[in-house]
Amino acid sequence: MIKVKTWAELLNTFCTSGKLELELMYKVQMQCYEDAKLMKLFPEIIRSLYDQDVLAEDTILHWFRKGTNTKGRQTFVKALEPFVNWLEEAEEEE
Repeated sequence: MIKVKTWAELLNTFCTSGKLELELMYKVQMQCYEDAKLMKLFPEIIRSLYDQDVLAEDTILHWFRKGTNTKGRQTFVKALEPFVNWLEEAEEEE
């Protein structure tokens, strides 16, 4: 995930709204969908973008619940489920 960290600052500059963050998630989803090696890394990429403050929790939860890009959606949702559960549990504890 070194590449994600390398680009996080630049991505953070462009992701100034939930809508743009969601667009970034869709782009990551498409890249992972087109490259089988990346498909397995989708949850790690999203987690890293979250840890680097590029993606907000609300954006990730919105994508998980209502995302509109159907390419490989079920695979990505299932892969991201443990992270989303962790986010929701952390939210409940606050």
